[in-house]
Amino acid sequence: MKAPSDDLDEDLERAGVPRALQSRSRLLRDTLIRISLDIARRRSFDEVGIVEICGLAGCSTGAFYARFPDKLTLFKAVMVKAAAESRPLLETIVREAPFEEILRRLLREQVRRFAEQDAFFRSAFRVSLADPEAWEPFRRNAHNLASVYVERVRAEPGVVAESIDEGRIRFAFQVMYGVLNNTLSNQPGPYTFADRAFPRLLGIAMRETMGLELRA
Repeated sequence: MKAPSDDLDEDLERAGVPRALQSRSRLLRDTLIRISLDIARRRSFDEVGIVEICGLAGCSTGAFYARFPDKLTLFKAVMVKAAAESRPLLETIVREAPFEEILRRLLREQVRRFAEQDAFFRSAFRVSLADPEAWEPFRRNAHNLASVYVERVRAEPGVVAESIDEGRIRFAFQVMYGVLNNTLSNQPGPYTFADRAFPRLLGIAMRETMGLELRA
């Protein structure tokens, strides 16, 4: 069984980051990614220069280029790291919350993440438009999160088994991410992340899409 660090290294390699063979090299690589993620959550990554990142990391630009061919590859690595951090956070909610509380808690956390990290997600959307494969860690997260929810539904005695349609459940999660992404990118209204009704209404849409029947 692979360790999470192995999966992370594989995702980083797919993003174009050379594998770090020595612990010192890995430490600096991870430091550059962590610092860049912290910055990207507050500011558009287009505004960030390599010299600034290296200054915060305490390394030379030569050391940077020994680990990342360019800033775009660094941001793809940042996307990998962000996905790796969010996956256990969201899956834990689905696995451990009382069944009737799952969607409320999950959507509250999702809205918080998207609202607080709008700069990061906007940058990530732009990068993924140019390179759709850059979004793969988040795409995989979404698939896995839906799978965890399907497991909870199948194990829930209060759900009528005949009403369980895995395709509809997965589509409900597609609806969730579609609404979150569109709201952040385009703000079509009438509701935004600032509206307290937003997560409640999105939860209603997801439940209607799933069509699960509960025992009386």
